[in-house]
Amino acid sequence: MVVEQKQGVHAQGGHGCHVPSGFRTAARRVAAVVSLAALVSLSACGGGGGGVTFDIGVVVAGQPVPGVVVQPGAAQSITLSAGQSIELDASEPVVWTLQVGGSAVTGINTSVYYQGVTITETALSSSRIALDTSSAFFLPAPVPITLTAVSTYDAALVATVNVLITN
Repeated sequence: MVVEQKQGVHAQGGHGCHVPSGFRTAARRVAAVVSLAALVSLSACGGGGGGVTFDIGVVVAGQPVPGVVVQPGAAQSITLSAGQSIELDASEPVVWTLQVGGSAVTGINTSVYYQGVTITETALSSSRIALDTSSAFFLPAPVPITLTAVSTYDAALVATVNVLITN
């Protein structure tokens, strides 16, 4: 959004130009509202800065997995064997949603049993979660789950991690 402010035209010579004070006050109010609207619109889209820095990294055994970074608007697919654990680490605070069997699992630090797999999600910080899986039996089919991260700074920034749990 470009806000252009025009200066008043003043007559030269002996011709005075009079602008009523009520008009000047109204003009100042309009300029203030336009400026405030510009600031609000910039803050709503991340501040109007150059690049988006929000992303999600995958951590296994305390080490980031090289080459796996999830950007907003993108989805990353990961395959785990039942019994493995991973951590997902966003670069800023996010709201994580775990979906199992097409339904959101509510609550923090929750476990769910689905199609032979126990899945435990643990919040480690405002940006990082751990996902632990276990199964006492051989899985008849892979078990898909989805983790979605929504930025707390800009809700339009959403990244998705699809996890397929196998034997």
